Amino acid sequence: MSDSDSFEGTPPELKKLAESINLELLPQKSKVRYEVQYSIFKKWREEKQAKVSSENVLLAYFTELVDKNKKSLWCIYSMLKSCIILYENIDISKYAKLISYLKRKTAYHIPKKSKALEEHDVATFIEQAPDEEFLLMKVILVIGVSGACRREELYKMTLEDIKYKDDILLITIPITKTSTSRTFVISKSTWVELVKKYIEIRKKIEKIKERLFLKYYSEKCVNVPIGINAIGMIPSKIASYLKLENPTEFTGHCFRRSSATLLVNRGGDLLSLKQFGGWKSSTVAEGYVAESLKRKIDVAQMMTEESGASTSKITKMISDVDQVTSRTEVEVEHTDSISNINENKLISGLFSHVQDCSINVNVYNNCVFEKK
Repeated sequence: MSDSDSFEGTPPELKKLAESINLELLPQKSKVRYEVQYSIFKKWREEKQAKVSSENVLLAYFTELVDKNKKSLWCIYSMLKSCIILYENIDISKYAKLISYLKRKTAYHIPKKSKALEEHDVATFIEQAPDEEFLLMKVILVIGVSGACRREELYKMTLEDIKYKDDILLITIPITKTSTSRTFVISKSTWVELVKKYIEIRKKIEKIKERLFLKYYSEKCVNVPIGINAIGMIPSKIASYLKLENPTEFTGHCFRRSSATLLVNRGGDLLSLKQFGGWKSSTVAEGYVAESLKRKIDVAQMMTEESGASTSKITKMISDVDQVTSRTEVEVEHTDSISNINENKLISGLFSHVQDCSINVNVYNNCVFEKK
């Protein structure tokens, strides 16, 4: 059904209202990109003299895109899906052959991701970089890593989003990419003092309610907000200062990836990771767990532990049991039930020095164990 057919028999005022609502269905942030992709597709379709966005037409279109835009096929598909259902009332998500084709063509594509800063990288930069030049970068690093912040979240942050509570900082991100609010805490004393130092300098600027991060020169803030692209370049500058390999691969998403990696390396599970970073998708969060080097090392050690080490451990446990038994008087009276054994002595004697072992106690009638 075409868009014009869907309005047939609709009163003019309702038609106008529906059209105005349709304009809001595309994401405002990237609406222009959606429209551009749809215009390119419509132009191609006109050149091929195809009147309808059928499955065969879209298969042919994406076949031509494979060699040019293999890394962004799903992105183009997503934008076209939204525009075609909006302007043509056709749901291309039901095109099973098209989806199968895209899955096969992108099966071996590895998306490019930002590199993450290691824990010692973060500590080194904060401790060694001089505040006179790098205070702003250090504060953005501290907040970005502490809250798994995106560059847009840092860009929109204001002074009102930071609250002092005892010896910690409570920071709120009012609106995130997933349209939810997120709150996190900075508790490390040196990090708290660093943020406080910047805020004291920042408050000297009159526009206190404006954005938190302003341009910073020679221990002074200038009344010019730092741009989102400038914030996105900070991880690369930090990597350059630390002389890390390929600093340009540390992009604006570095803080978020670094934060997730640090949490997982410290033993964070999938649920805590999703709650911390505000991820709704388990698949996305699992990617950080899978890429944790510490987790990989732990698994490797479990798989390659030598059997000799285990045998030695068991031998030592048996020896410990023998030593404890030789020092402990255990009397077992004539009984048909083990419930009458002096359990307190047995448990305290056998288990006070031994861990991770199994002990079988056989009780026989007319049998008394005495200390020799």
